[in-house]
Amino acid sequence: MQLLSSAALMIDEVARSGSIRKASERLNISASAINRQILNFERDAGIELFERLPRGVRPTAAGELLLADIRRWRREQNRAEGQLKDMTGLRRGIVRIGAMECFSTAILPEAIAAFRADHMLVAIDLQLGGTEELIKKLAANEIDMALCFSPPHRTQLSVAYTAEFPPGIVMAPDHPLAGEETLSLADCASYPFVQPDRSLPLRNLIDHAFSRAGISHPVVTTTNSIAAVKALVAAGDSLAILNELDVHNELARGDLLQKPIESNPVTSETLSLCTAHGYRPSAMAQSMIDTLKQHLPPHKR
Repeated sequence: MQLLSSAALMIDEVARSGSIRKASERLNISASAINRQILNFERDAGIELFERLPRGVRPTAAGELLLADIRRWRREQNRAEGQLKDMTGLRRGIVRIGAMECFSTAILPEAIAAFRADHMLVAIDLQLGGTEELIKKLAANEIDMALCFSPPHRTQLSVAYTAEFPPGIVMAPDHPLAGEETLSLADCASYPFVQPDRSLPLRNLIDHAFSRAGISHPVVTTTNSIAAVKALVAAGDSLAILNELDVHNELARGDLLQKPIESNPVTSETLSLCTAHGYRPSAMAQSMIDTLKQHLPPHKR
C-alpha cells in the first residue's frame, strides 16, 4: 500500500543518500527521472529543495521542513498499514528495533523469542549502534524503538522505560584485585585499562570520574565495541568500567567479575527504551515494547 506520491519518496531518498545517483541505484529509477521530478516540484512550489554540491546534494532549509513532513507522513502510513493488517487478522509486518551492542547477547534474544511466540508472521529488523546513532535513526523513522544508555534530547523522545545502572570495575577472575570486596579508583590506577571510545556515553562518565578524583589511569586499548572490551579484559590483567547489563552473561558464566566502586564516583548510566516524540506505534510495535519492558530489569529509580 503506497499512499505517498512517488515524488515525495524520491525527495526523501535523495536526502538520505546525499546524491541523486545513489538514490537512483536504491530506487531502481533513472537519475534523470528523479532529477526531473525534483526540478518540477521546485518549479511548481517556487522553492529550492536541495543545494547542488560538487559531489552530491544537501537539503536547503525549505527542504528540511518538507522532509520532516514527508517522514512524518511515512510514519503515519506505516502505522495505518499495521492497523489495517491487525484488522484483517493477518498480523504480518515488521518491527524495527535499535539497540546497543551489549543487548544483542543479553535481554534481546529472550525478549524477541517471547515476542515471536505470539507473532510468528512478524519480521524483526534488529539494528545495533551507539546511542547517538540510534537516536538519529529514531528521528529519521528508520527504527520503531531504541534501547540505549543515556539518550540525549529527552524532550524529543517518548520514554517507555528508564532505569539507572551504576558502573563497576570489571576484571578477569584471576586478577590480583579479584579478592577485594570494593575498589576505589586509586586502587585501580596502577593497572592498564580497556575503555570504550567517545562514541559510547560511558566514556565521558569514566573520564569525568577520574578527572574529578585527580587520578590518571593508563589506557592500553580504546574501542567502540563493548564485546571487545570484555574479551580483552578476560584475556589479561586489564580492567574496565562497565555496568551490570554490559557483563550480564559473563557474570552469570563466571568469565568476569564486577566490583562496586567506593563512593560511586562514576555517574550511573540511564537505560531507556524510547520512541520518537509524537510517534504512535503500530499494535505490533507496541507489543514488542511491552515484551521488552517485561524482560528488562525492574526500575531502579
